[in-house]
Amino acid sequence: MNFDSPVHVCFDETSSMYVDTSGIEMIDYNDTTSCMTGVIKFLQNVGENTMIEIVIEKEVSGQFEVMATHLICDLCEELHPESNYYKYLQYFGFPDNCPFESGEYSIFDFVINTDDLPVNSANAARYQVIINFYKNPDCSSKDDMTFLFCLKMDFIIEPM
Repeated sequence: MNFDSPVHVCFDETSSMYVDTSGIEMIDYNDTTSCMTGVIKFLQNVGENTMIEIVIEKEVSGQFEVMATHLICDLCEELHPESNYYKYLQYFGFPDNCPFESGEYSIFDFVINTDDLPVNSANAARYQVIINFYKNPDCSSKDDMTFLFCLKMDFIIEPM
């Protein structure tokens, strides 16, 4: 499994006013694996009540189909070592508390952890992950969500 692109901003005006991913690149981690490294720049603060929606899509016959979605109710509540997401967030150099201020955050050789994904021949394909960020003071109600920005990345699971 490998990244097919670094994280990039979705193609909407709102996202490009919130975050800049032009400082992120893909490099070889070893002979078979690539990693993401560089700097992500937040142009605005990311604060409490920031909900994240992760959408994983698989390419099937030239079209992307939703395979899974996942919500993280409040990003700020996940910035501690006991969180299930902390091992991923630490690659992005985020502080351990919120809000985190606008500015640059270093990405430290982020490699996809295959232990967390079902990597086998049946899942061989191109995938895209869309990460939507929302302001949501009441996580239980989708009516109160305000779109902040969107990030996207692509990866490939190759046949074994």
